Amino acid sequence: MHPRFFYPHPRFHTGPSRLLWFVIGAASATWWIHRKEHANPSNQHHFGRCIRPPVPPLAVEPQPNRDTLPPMQNPANRSPPWGYPEAHRARQFDEEKAKLQAIGRQAEDVMTKLSEDALDSVMTTMEALKRKLAEHREERLRVQRQLEKQIEEQHKDPHRFV
Repeated sequence: MHPRFFYPHPRFHTGPSRLLWFVIGAASATWWIHRKEHANPSNQHHFGRCIRPPVPPLAVEPQPNRDTLPPMQNPANRSPPWGYPEAHRARQFDEEKAKLQAIGRQAEDVMTKLSEDALDSVMTTMEALKRKLAEHREERLRVQRQLEKQIEEQHKDPHRFV
C-alpha cells in the first residue's frame, strides 16, 4: 500500500473531470433559469405565486370627427360654468384664506411658546451651573485654607525624628 502522493499518476488527475462537471452543471442551471424566464407569458420576473393577473385593456370608444372645430365664443361674453358662480368662488377663496391665516397664527403661537420654553430651560440650566460653580469655588477656597493652616502648623511645630 502506497500513500496517495506516491501514485505514478499525475498529481491532479481528478481536477479536469471536476472542472468538466462544474461547467456542465453551470450550463444546465443557466439553461433552466432562462427557459423558466422565457416561458412566462408576460416576460416579467416573478418569484413564487406572487403573480398579478393581467388586466384587460380598456375598450376605446370611437371619437367624433375632429375635422370640425367647435364654434369660438366671444371672450367678452364668456360666463362662468353653470354650477359655480363668481360670488361662490370668491367666498370660498376668502374662507380658505381665513383658514390659512388661522393656521399661520396657530403655528406662530406654538413656535413662540416653544422658543420661550426653550429659553426658560436654558436660563434655568445656566443659573444651576452658576450656583454649582460658586459652590465649587467656595469648596476649593475652604480646602485651600485648610491646607495653608496645616502647612503653617507644620512650620510652627516641625516633626522631630529623634
